[in-house]
Amino acid sequence: MARLDRRWAAVLFAIAMLAIAAAPAKPHRHTVVGHYKVPKHSAHRPPNYSANVITNPGFESGNVNGGWHQCGDVRAYVTHVHPFSGVYDEYSGTANGRSEPMRNSGVCQVVTIPLGGVLTAKLYQLSNETDTTFAYQEADLLDNHGNVVVNLYTSVNDNPTWVNGTWNLGAFAGRTYWLYFGVHGDGYSKLSTQQFVDDVRLTGSVPPGQK
Repeated sequence: MARLDRRWAAVLFAIAMLAIAAAPAKPHRHTVVGHYKVPKHSAHRPPNYSANVITNPGFESGNVNGGWHQCGDVRAYVTHVHPFSGVYDEYSGTANGRSEPMRNSGVCQVVTIPLGGVLTAKLYQLSNETDTTFAYQEADLLDNHGNVVVNLYTSVNDNPTWVNGTWNLGAFAGRTYWLYFGVHGDGYSKLSTQQFVDDVRLTGSVPPGQK
């Protein structure tokens, strides 16, 4: 009886191994390096205070222009899909929204941080990734070579509603950076990460003795 049990165990083990071998392998994913392609030249913009430093803050020109530039590896878009206000908002991701972009999709604008600078933006973020290993939504301050100086956030939020993002940038007052919003991906076709941005504002406080 013991010999028979061992034979059955061997048969069941062989069947299990065949089932594993027959199962389709999961696609192998690997991280990819993206690039931030800032324009070659940027003029220093004197810091303002009460006024919004951002040009075309709601993307109401209808295009990536008016201060904004295409700064990723692949195209970002200005769309009229559910803007927070006005007619347009910015979209980073693939054109069909059903896969990950290959490397970076995003926009940037050169800014000089005012004294007491506070950055705010409306964000609408979608993702079915479980973590930020291969794809994510992000915002950064970049230098003139496209290097990340400050990462404002890296996320895989899945929240189909507009939320307010706020970042205190007073520690960087007087410095000029490229403000970048975008999505990074590895080109994976089975998952999707997207980001919409609207109403970007960067304002500061008036120095003592000035009005």
